[in-house]
Amino acid sequence: MLWGGKYIERLTSLWSPRMYDNMKVWYEASTNDYDFFIPFASINPALGAKYVHEKLSELDNLGVQGIVVSPTLQLFDPVKAKAFRPILEYVERKDLLLVMHLDPCPRDVGICFKNLMPDALSEVLDRYSIRMVLSALGISESMIYPWLERITRLMKRYDKVYIETSGISCILFNTLIGRNAVKSIGAERILYGGGYPFLRFRQVIKNLNCVESSELSKRDLEAVLYDNAFDLLRDMGVSIDDEKIEEQKVI
Repeated sequence: MLWGGKYIERLTSLWSPRMYDNMKVWYEASTNDYDFFIPFASINPALGAKYVHEKLSELDNLGVQGIVVSPTLQLFDPVKAKAFRPILEYVERKDLLLVMHLDPCPRDVGICFKNLMPDALSEVLDRYSIRMVLSALGISESMIYPWLERITRLMKRYDKVYIETSGISCILFNTLIGRNAVKSIGAERILYGGGYPFLRFRQVIKNLNCVESSELSKRDLEAVLYDNAFDLLRDMGVSIDDEKIEEQKVI
């Protein structure tokens, strides 16, 4: 656990009951008539190994394609937490996607940089052969540049790591440092993310405009907005309807 006391009580009091129950989320989504539904689950390693194993056993029957974790919001250290290891083993064994939000620490930026910045993930990626998507959603503008620098180093070392752009699209595609990062890691390793509802709708539109008005070639633009995500899912064995993809592009 990274934090204690009143902060934890305040944070957990805001969590929706759905955050504890993957079965409920899956049932609500699957009973609606969606043309395109790819289930992901969220498991909190801070709740202990027994809890993690119970939740992992539930996933066997849900057909999930990935697991989402957030070290800061879920209050666990991705390197030291023993209860996180079964999740890593499960993701590797099932060839799932691990999505990790590397959010800023709420109080001590120094601790955040030391324990939760991308450098710390080298130990995990050296030990497990997994596909990982890193999200910067929630990181402040003052922190994004060192975060992006470290992400770039990490992605150049591990070719199964991707970055998702929620909240940082304008910095990534419309600043010199951001464009250099894109050039260094390659557009094929970047997945566009809107960030809604964490980001307000006007912020989502602003970030999308930043991508569309960037210096990306048409091919790279389509890769970031559509193709990279679908290629990643195909590599994981997810059936993708190409006609529906093209319909979405036109819309």
